[in-house]
Amino acid sequence: MGLGDITLGTALGFHPTRDLHYVLSFDMYVPTGDYNQFDLSSLGRNYWVVQPVWAISYIPQKGVNADIKMMYDFNFRNGKTRTRSGQAFHADYALEWAFGNGWVIGLGGYNFIQTTDDDGPNAAQAKVRAFSVGPSVRDANDKNWLPILKWQKETNVLNRPVGSQLYLKATIPF
Repeated sequence: MGLGDITLGTALGFHPTRDLHYVLSFDMYVPTGDYNQFDLSSLGRNYWVVQPVWAISYIPQKGVNADIKMMYDFNFRNGKTRTRSGQAFHADYALEWAFGNGWVIGLGGYNFIQTTDDDGPNAAQAKVRAFSVGPSVRDANDKNWLPILKWQKETNVLNRPVGSQLYLKATIPF
């Protein structure tokens, strides 16, 4: 347990209708998490990542909600291992039901596809793939905070450890 790498980002949001929103952003993963090159469960990666992002959401106050966030990772070299992980396309998705009182439940997950090979000493010779799915709950409250709790089980994983994740996330506008 501990704190993983911190993500910094800037975003430009568009709201063509009350229920339809999309965002263009640029995120950067800062290597601040604990890292041990011999521990596959390290929370940190020990390298920077630059990530353009496009997301679109259809989120009426009541009824079906759907969203997808698509990202592409440009990874920098890990200073300890002298390797660079390959570039990757990945997308987070959710299909949910809004009850009209702020509470939203549903299913979500991600798809991850490594698009280029790793390089450097001891670099893996196989590209990574993964898919996950699981339940989620969030509170779209009137304070504009957005707490989300979700659990995801990985399936169809190639060339990396398989597991489950429990996320607690909060989006805080300012």
